Amino acid sequence: MKAYILKLSFEGITPEVWRRIIIPAGATFNRLHETIQYVTNFKSRMEPYHDFSFPMEDVIITNNAELIEQKETDGKKVKQPTRIKIDPYIEKYGKLLYQYDFGDQWEISVILEDTVDDYYFGYPTLLDGGGMAPPEDVGGAAGYMEFLKIIHDPTHPKYTISREWAERVGYKPLNIESINHSLKHVKFKKTEWEQIHHENYVVLSDKYRGSEVVDAEKVANKDLILDYIVSCTNLYGIIPNYKVIHIYNLHNKPKITSKDLQAITTDAHYKKLLEESNVVVKMDRFIHKILEENNITEKLEQVVVGKPYYIPDKEELLCYKNELYYEETKYHRELGNWLERAESRESKSVQEILRELSWKMKAMNYKFNITMREFLNQFVFANINEVNEVTRMLFSVANVTRTWDNRGFTPKELSELSKPKPTKVAVGAKIGRNDPCHCGSGKKYKKCCGR
Repeated sequence: MKAYILKLSFEGITPEVWRRIIIPAGATFNRLHETIQYVTNFKSRMEPYHDFSFPMEDVIITNNAELIEQKETDGKKVKQPTRIKIDPYIEKYGKLLYQYDFGDQWEISVILEDTVDDYYFGYPTLLDGGGMAPPEDVGGAAGYMEFLKIIHDPTHPKYTISREWAERVGYKPLNIESINHSLKHVKFKKTEWEQIHHENYVVLSDKYRGSEVVDAEKVANKDLILDYIVSCTNLYGIIPNYKVIHIYNLHNKPKITSKDLQAITTDAHYKKLLEESNVVVKMDRFIHKILEENNITEKLEQVVVGKPYYIPDKEELLCYKNELYYEETKYHRELGNWLERAESRESKSVQEILRELSWKMKAMNYKFNITMREFLNQFVFANINEVNEVTRMLFSVANVTRTWDNRGFTPKELSELSKPKPTKVAVGAKIGRNDPCHCGSGKKYKKCCGR
């Protein structure tokens, strides 16, 4: 089957954000538009969200109703994208310009890299790509570049609201496997299964689409991947698949893909181990069982939107394989010393009490007053002063406890994260390019005033 290999590149964005696709010949401009939407973070897939156009020398192909009604604009004929095929245009010009959202004025170049005759699927495939595609309605290329500055600067006044907005509108990293699964919706030709190595229409191997078979036996470091899933779920409560992959790949080689993660979560042996570790696999995320049992998953998801993830080093992260693990601080030791002397109504060890307290603070920080009251009710106090002193200790412990509603950050850390950190510079002192900038932005000098 004849097909075109096209490179899509966002104009006006650095570093480059690009995608390489293969699309069967005979696609209409509307199918090309749908494909571009699927391989980016834009929303106009099956239903129009914004208008688009492909302007050329003597014609403009668009879904804009006003232009279509005019039939001609600026001396160019206006044609509808559902009726015109891309073949004569892409073969003639070798390059097209895709304009999307006439308010934000996005422009994506569509460059013909190759024409092949051995593609046998009736829908497009994403072959490769680089960079995180911008979110919808961010303000075009210029707005996106400004947006990137904001979400990478915790001291910026719009940092929190920008991150929250981006997460709500679906600003996500590139996931080739997931996108290729979705691209089957852009089907406009009959798939030539007799030409494809498959079994019951499951692709075993293919030059362009690879394999749809998930074999856990072929995945390297399976037990370590499992440990990361469990540890991340215990640290964050809820975590999307792509974030587990990101964290794992920060710490380890070889890197893993979403297919590797799928192999673990669909293998009977590892599914059982996840269940035993109180990890619920749901859609594209991992959820701690206690959230599902108490019907508070959605509530936590709403609370954490826009907050950054605390990402510890590998050794610290894997401590969270034990769901009762907590980082011991001087405040825990202070409370522990009091517990050694306290008159308790229950026969629990100091360590049991501290583990239970830390677990409740981590998982149910939003119910801190209830947690504190339940804790105090376990003991007999000599007077109100002792109650006040223990209450102070509890607040201190809570302030340094990593909580689900802060995505693993402690309340103290998350508060300090957004504070500018001014740097004092001695007169005449030389600032290194990797030193904190003296303006207090929190950025390195080379990324700020040293540009």
